[in-house]
Amino acid sequence: MDQITTGISKLDELLGGGFPKNAVILVSGGPGAGKTLFGLNYMLEGAKNNETCCYLTLNENKKELLRACTLEQLKSVHKYVDKNLVIESLDIGEEVNLEYFENLFKAYPRTDRLVIDNLNKLLIHAENKRHYRIVLSKTVRYLREKIGSTILICETEGDKMDTGNGEAFESDGVIQFSFIEFEEKPKRTIEIPKMRYTAIEPRVQHELEITNQGLRLTETKII
Repeated sequence: MDQITTGISKLDELLGGGFPKNAVILVSGGPGAGKTLFGLNYMLEGAKNNETCCYLTLNENKKELLRACTLEQLKSVHKYVDKNLVIESLDIGEEVNLEYFENLFKAYPRTDRLVIDNLNKLLIHAENKRHYRIVLSKTVRYLREKIGSTILICETEGDKMDTGNGEAFESDGVIQFSFIEFEEKPKRTIEIPKMRYTAIEPRVQHELEITNQGLRLTETKII
């Protein structure tokens, strides 16, 4: 099975090489857990490999997103922007639906990597929860067919995997970011509750370090 490297070597090791190709992966967690930085690092990994990458942001505009690339690991993002890394900023007032994605990818017919940040804004536009679930399901199927690898970022509360509206069920895999108190110090963690086509250690938390140098998983397992 073809796999897509994540840009974090330890995570690739845990996944047996990376994310499955043509899979849609949900990246969930609370504010400040590192989801956007992970998405940017994932895009940079693809850009360095001469892949065509698109970061669709519903939260920040392009300038604000690039300001987040202050970590040493992310500084080279600027070299690829508007070349093989496209950042599309969508106004919250616009409606996002399957037709929007179809039109967007007509402009980028060969997209190897896509990040959508974040799904919570799509939920705002839905007529109701049923409508949101239908559109989400159709969009995920469309992305599997058209995109080499997709990350859907989702803001969650507490230890929930998603918003409670089926994002984890519809996705092929889930990477859950969280904070825990460990020896009286807060630590960021990553766990992999679900990853189709991959042998994983489910529900095992691995410490995620975010320093001036970048993102990395430590060898330590936090159970």
